[in-house]
Amino acid sequence: MDIACPQCGNPNLQVDEANSVVYCPKCGFSVKVDPQTGNVTPISQGGPQPGGNLAPPPAYKKPGIFGMDPLTFFMLGLSLLLLVTFLYNLDLTILGVGVAVLALVYWKIR
Repeated sequence: MDIACPQCGNPNLQVDEANSVVYCPKCGFSVKVDPQTGNVTPISQGGPQPGGNLAPPPAYKKPGIFGMDPLTFFMLGLSLLLLVTFLYNLDLTILGVGVAVLALVYWKIR
């Protein structure tokens, strides 16, 4: 192929004939070409990447409680329950109920 990538100038573009896609392995630029009409539809604009690798897709971040990871929330809540039980000399039944509620909240946000 004698056409270079319009984003990074890479002359080695790859062609996926089964899906009618032309893409650059260096920067990720890709277009879909309609074989009947020759119309080109952009898929990814790509861009220059350091090292020539594709950027990894963004990781999905699960929402937590108060901006904390669910396990961190559980451990902090458990330590606060233990501290309050110790300081106020509470019955262990109250601690057990608190841990059960905390575990249910953890299970829901996990």
